[in-house]
Amino acid sequence: MKKAIRTKILLPSALCAVFLLGFASMVSANMVWLTDLNAEVSSGQVESLVADLAAAERAGAELVILRIDTPGGMLVPTRVLIQAILDSPVPIVGYVTPAGARASSAGTYILAATHVAVMAPATNVGSAKPVFIGFGEIDEDSKLKATNDASAQMRALAQLRNRNAEWLEQSVVAAKNITAEEALALGVVDLIAVNQNDLLKQLQGRRIQMGEREIVLETADLEPKESTPFEAFSWPTIWLLFGIALIVLELLLTSFISLFFGLGALVTALALTLGLPASGWPVWSVFLGSSVLLLFGTRARFKQYFVGDEFAEGDSELDAGLLGQRVQYVSGFTPEQPGEGLVQFRGSNWQARSEAATVSAEAQLEIVKFKSNTLWIKEITHG
Repeated sequence: MKKAIRTKILLPSALCAVFLLGFASMVSANMVWLTDLNAEVSSGQVESLVADLAAAERAGAELVILRIDTPGGMLVPTRVLIQAILDSPVPIVGYVTPAGARASSAGTYILAATHVAVMAPATNVGSAKPVFIGFGEIDEDSKLKATNDASAQMRALAQLRNRNAEWLEQSVVAAKNITAEEALALGVVDLIAVNQNDLLKQLQGRRIQMGEREIVLETADLEPKESTPFEAFSWPTIWLLFGIALIVLELLLTSFISLFFGLGALVTALALTLGLPASGWPVWSVFLGSSVLLLFGTRARFKQYFVGDEFAEGDSELDAGLLGQRVQYVSGFTPEQPGEGLVQFRGSNWQARSEAATVSAEAQLEIVKFKSNTLWIKEITHG
């Protein structure tokens, strides 16, 4: 019985430890976050990318590499993604890759917005002139206004990143398009990199402007991390799901331990929602502190429901609660083990004794006495 108790207590505790170690390593790891724009720029695509950029920030990424291969797309989602790039506290490298890829139309604006613009050999960029799609004729004034607006935005991005504003504006007005080598020579992009390893080597020690401050990129030891759908979850959501999982685990194991860690995770999710920092010691302090307080502050109130706890002989209230309870046969009560065996009660195996030497495995069994952590049972009837 005591072995079963230890197993029930240690299992949820071990699961909590695995969770903490896994999440702590994810948060503390020096990583470069990899994400892709490899289709037309649409509302759904941009929504996913914006969530991915937020996930990179939450995970503590040092750098984001946005791999670009797009023919262009819609204007409004493009502006949303550009705003997310400009607001990002994590440096974003726009990388037109692989060979044969393009950053056309909307892709040119997005590449121009990134902190470092990079192209792979045999790629191209440009053709950023707005395309008007609709029913009926669109008047020339509307076209001119839209083109002027787009060229002004491109010029502003180029000036912000200290790139060739004149050529980038011409990519809007005259739909110009150039190769990677031409873009580097004209100052439209910052680097040409044949692959990701080459890119990280060239970025090492590079100075970039992040708002009003200048930072130096340290990319030599960054560990690449591909984005996954899971990463789009916010930290409060992750802790909420973890708490629910531990509460479900409690229902399955009836250990009365994982319940309190689950409640602690829910408290942590609430604290994160109210503004607790998403990483570091404050998170673990809230989680462990609330879990331990709940465990020792309320566990004793439900002591009568603990499975397999030890009680002193002669506790009349306990005896009254046990007498007459049904148990299930597990093993023993055979000619080789007369009058002794194991039964299951409230989800745990207990040592049991019987006045009868043998007990049928199909019989209904009832508790008649509790003594020295041993259940005395008798057969009621055979099934």
